[in-house]
Amino acid sequence: MEKNLKLGHAEKAEFLEAARLAASWLANTQQTPAHNAWGRVHAKYSADKGRLMEKCVPSRDFYMPAHIWVHAIGLMGLLDMARTPVTDLDLYSEAARRAAEYLARSQCYSVLWPRAIGGFHECGPGDPYSAPRDGATACMGLIALYRSTGNRAWLDNAVRFAQWYSTHGSDSDGYPWDDYSLEKGEGTSKIRGDWQAGGALVYFQLFRLTGDERWKTAFRKVLDVLMAVCASADPARDTAYMFHGQCILSVGNDDFANTALLAGYRLFNEKRCLDIFASRMLVEWARQAESGAFPGYGGTFVTALEMLEALEFHAAGMPILPEPELRERLLRAARFTLALQERGSAERFLHGGVYGECNYGLSRQIIHARDTTYGIQLWLRLAGYPAPAYGVMAWERA
Repeated sequence: MEKNLKLGHAEKAEFLEAARLAASWLANTQQTPAHNAWGRVHAKYSADKGRLMEKCVPSRDFYMPAHIWVHAIGLMGLLDMARTPVTDLDLYSEAARRAAEYLARSQCYSVLWPRAIGGFHECGPGDPYSAPRDGATACMGLIALYRSTGNRAWLDNAVRFAQWYSTHGSDSDGYPWDDYSLEKGEGTSKIRGDWQAGGALVYFQLFRLTGDERWKTAFRKVLDVLMAVCASADPARDTAYMFHGQCILSVGNDDFANTALLAGYRLFNEKRCLDIFASRMLVEWARQAESGAFPGYGGTFVTALEMLEALEFHAAGMPILPEPELRERLLRAARFTLALQERGSAERFLHGGVYGECNYGLSRQIIHARDTTYGIQLWLRLAGYPAPAYGVMAWERA
């Protein structure tokens, strides 16, 4: 893959430094016993020790603690950073340790809510609301902790989540609910959209780690629904500016549904998975700006990571899209993402964070952990370091 990208030493170093600064933003804004002044925290959310930040808008004096999904992505980034040759490794390791404790406290094991056991509280420990797809990202954090520490308890917790996710957390077809009341043990969905399918990556990862066929079966159910969803709507429909749960097909940030298609191909060797991936990516390419940016909240990072995985497939002898154009569009997007990182301000809520929550990276108002943590995943891989959370080929070696 690195050979195909043709990156020089200086550019790899720039991507690695961007990842380091992003990890520093996570650590510097984390809620800790010694550092618990977030300013005016949105009243709906608590500020539990070890919790990472989701976003801040200094112009409005607004600071929001992380929902469970973005907290887990940050944790995975911190774990990945701790294995790189950069400065401040102790800072990232300690931040990861605290973040792991918060993640563990956020998993539901209340005997009062038997149809919730294994799921994740979305907005804080004890919160009765869950977004099952967000919980899947939290489960990926548990899997990353297991791979990082070798502690079997993390894997056991991940399996317990997958048991919940594939039963109570999903509908009768095995597709995740949009929303779930942990207290009532009931799930609901508004629109069955493609963005839910990325959560199946937890089944893919668990199958690769354990060889347990039930996770392959659970993945198959999600894949079947995803392919039906893709066939049910015109991929060229203008859904780029709608958020998850409001549209059938997501253009820009599909929350790694495309990556799930690639994982489906590796599990079942069905070429139509690659064909659907290619057709969807061509729609994405039609929306790419000259700057390299894509639409969708976090869309430039998500689409770049998906293109990076397609390039990995090409390097492994499984071409999906024309390699020269794939490489050019990927690098144009990746280089644009660097421009979204705040490096001019030394203020701790800004420095190293990435501007997001807008289409095409046009706004410089909100520092968001979505883009910051996806940035770590993307930049580390471009620099030549492992960041397997949103990969497929990396798990072939698991």
